[in-house]
Amino acid sequence: MEFNKKLLIDFPVYQLEGKRVFVRADLNDPADSEGNLTGDMRIRAVLPTIGYLVNARAKVILASHFGRPKNREKEFSLRGVKKRLEELSSFRIHLAPDCQGEDVVKLSKELKNGEVLLLENLRFCPGETKNDPEYARFLASLGDIYVAEAFGACHREHASISSVPKLIPSMAGFLLAKEINTLNKLLHNPEQPLVVVAGGKKVSDKIKVIGNLIDKVDSICVGGGMSFAFLKAKGYEIGRSYVEDNMDAVAKEILGNNGKKILLPVDVMVAKELRPASESKVVNVDEIPPDWYGVDIGPKTIEMFKAQISKAKTIFWNGPLGIVEIPDFSYGTRIVGLYIALSSAITVSGGGDTAEVVRMMNLDQHFTHVSTGGGAALKFLEGADLPGISVLPERS
Repeated sequence: MEFNKKLLIDFPVYQLEGKRVFVRADLNDPADSEGNLTGDMRIRAVLPTIGYLVNARAKVILASHFGRPKNREKEFSLRGVKKRLEELSSFRIHLAPDCQGEDVVKLSKELKNGEVLLLENLRFCPGETKNDPEYARFLASLGDIYVAEAFGACHREHASISSVPKLIPSMAGFLLAKEINTLNKLLHNPEQPLVVVAGGKKVSDKIKVIGNLIDKVDSICVGGGMSFAFLKAKGYEIGRSYVEDNMDAVAKEILGNNGKKILLPVDVMVAKELRPASESKVVNVDEIPPDWYGVDIGPKTIEMFKAQISKAKTIFWNGPLGIVEIPDFSYGTRIVGLYIALSSAITVSGGGDTAEVVRMMNLDQHFTHVSTGGGAALKFLEGADLPGISVLPERS
């Protein structure tokens, strides 16, 4: 299925000079408690679009959210994002003091061709998350053209995502088009065999995705916290392992309908405590001690997943297979991630946690596509409409 929305690449480049182009990006990369960036995958992903506009001598109004501020806490400022953008590029970037008000309007009017004005965190303004029409009109007044690049936020009905595109000429940027085209192929026309590696804590996050892909997949390799919901549904004792509430019936239904395609761990690493250097051991899934936690997949499971990965032509990976925040419990995730990266298959990773593991292991360049969308990618693969995409006009 072709992505049939208006695209930046179709807009005559000679008409961009002097135009104010409002780029809604997702620059929400991970940061520490002080607001210092610990990753820059999303920033890097939008650089081609910004560079294209700068070289076309457009005036770029760049906007993004960053974290979930309650007020205007300094650690949620985009100062660190501006610094990283400057380190990664030669762009001339000005950081606005706010995301609304006359000062912002003045700066946008003073912007020279080929320069970038980065608005302060959009979530500093309550109107953004409330999808306030007045705030949407203010943002729209800053641009002559709107370019959608915030795939990771496209599932949210926020002012800059789903309202501004209705007010000025709008189109999808390079990154958004790549995200949708890649996931469209995965959903509608994947090269077979298709293998899904699914992890993370919650079955509820993946139910609809599994349902939408199950007819196309060769196998779904399940690890992480969600695997214990399925093991419990099969009657195994899982000790103190994490299990999402009220998922027994759902897990049983999924297994009942698609049991042959869903591969569950045959052995797991268990630990006495959820902390570094805890006593731990590998056991078969029918030997999990009552007071121990399941924290990672075991070596036999790794080999089983490796066999599936080795015969795949397309692989989609979403979710860690163990508690990756504790290095002792991250081996299964890291080794399976390496097998996926080294595969000759088309390889796509989706989800913030998965992308962070890929980045941490420096495997970005070995994946066909590392999606910048977490919840948005899952919603898309569920078959749901994403407000930030459905609002964009169709290609004529």
